[in-house]
Amino acid sequence: MSIRLKLILTYLFGILFTAIIVTVTGIGIVTAVLSYIGSGIVKEQTAEEAFHRGIDLIVELRYAERYTPEKLTSPAFANMLGNQLEPFGGFLVVRQGERWESYGALSEGEPFLAQLKRDISAPGQHKDEALVVSTWEGRELLAVRYDFPEIDEPLSYFLVADVTDTEKKSHQFQFFLLLVVAVVLGIILVPLLWITTKDIIRPLRQLEQGSRRIAEGDLNFSLHTNVRNEVGSVIRSYEKMRSELQRSIGAQLALEENRKQLVSNISHDLKTPLTSIKGYVEGIREGIANDPEKLKKYIDVIHSKTLDMDRMIDDLFLFSKLDLDQERFHLEAVQLEEFYRQTMNELHMEYESAGVRLTSEYEAGSDAVARMDASMIKRVILNIVGNSVKFVNDPKPHVHVHFGRQAEEWVIAVTDNGPGMEPDELERIFDRFYRGDANRNQNVAGSGLGLAIAKQIVAYHGGIIHARSEPGRSMTVMFTIPINQDRS
Repeated sequence: MSIRLKLILTYLFGILFTAIIVTVTGIGIVTAVLSYIGSGIVKEQTAEEAFHRGIDLIVELRYAERYTPEKLTSPAFANMLGNQLEPFGGFLVVRQGERWESYGALSEGEPFLAQLKRDISAPGQHKDEALVVSTWEGRELLAVRYDFPEIDEPLSYFLVADVTDTEKKSHQFQFFLLLVVAVVLGIILVPLLWITTKDIIRPLRQLEQGSRRIAEGDLNFSLHTNVRNEVGSVIRSYEKMRSELQRSIGAQLALEENRKQLVSNISHDLKTPLTSIKGYVEGIREGIANDPEKLKKYIDVIHSKTLDMDRMIDDLFLFSKLDLDQERFHLEAVQLEEFYRQTMNELHMEYESAGVRLTSEYEAGSDAVARMDASMIKRVILNIVGNSVKFVNDPKPHVHVHFGRQAEEWVIAVTDNGPGMEPDELERIFDRFYRGDANRNQNVAGSGLGLAIAKQIVAYHGGIIHARSEPGRSMTVMFTIPINQDRS
């Protein structure tokens, strides 16, 4: 679930949940307040009894006010009302003109009446205030004022009740209310904090730690997350970037190492013919080649070594262009049989004089056509044959070239009677700058790029090159060219 959707749902849920909690809590608090605080007024009565007594008291006052107003100034009526306030721990105070009287079983004397007068007329107290609280002898007495404006002489009743317990409980209730608010906020905020911490804060902290390690150059770690949101997606993308960066740096280091090996190989292989050329030139200068036959031999050797160096430099130049994708290929439809004859003629001219027995076989069909760059494919065959000739250690070297067809591909294979290679080396012979040390002749010049160049050329044509070997007996390198080739 996305963070946006999750936050929206959390927001809506939070509003709904908060509204429900606040409503239920509010009802509970109001009920609790009324019950808790009201218990300080009703004393030993039940709530129902207190309610009925209060209603009866109000009804009697209203009835007397409307139908028997003469009773309102009667001490007997006042004393009856005062007794009805006894269950509330109270009594009745009547003010008629300037006269104040207290009625009921719990009535108070003149000192309380004086206190009540002072509380009513205290600064900040409105003269018509309906509720007045007086502190008297360690008690809190609430006086509810009821005026009778229709009576000729000003008359007021003060219904007094003991609210001492109510005042104490109101202070306790403040703490209870704060506790309830804290619990409600905890119920609402804890899930929100948990969601935010689990799905956002922790993953971002993990991402920050990963960034710090990468900045320090440490890529040997991994980031894992099961979070299915935008942050989790960023972490997975970040982990992919870290993995690709680590792989890229590893490949770069390997390439750098290979280039160093190339420089070493080229330096060695150029130094060998240069040393020979230098020696023969010194011999000519010092007059060691003092007859035409010896001089011709020296010059032939110099020429041969120069050609070796030229081939190495040519291989290096071509490989660099292929590696940078700067070599242009000219693909065209080529008659495969004619191409076979021309290539074999060139190979015969180059190797038969060197004592190499070169045989060939053409089984691709007289109408076979391949879409290819003929000069580049010829270069592939020359490189493979040349590589075979270099490392054949048989007194009678033999190389066989086969042109054929397999399914939807043209197949060209070169087999020699050399020492072959172990299976774990076969795939590596096509790597850049690789030359098998076990079979390498230190006196044979070569850049080690011939088969790597062949692999790149074949890959451009959409084919595959591979090798198979029988160690100690033979080695075969073959490559394919797709029959239906539309690349231009």
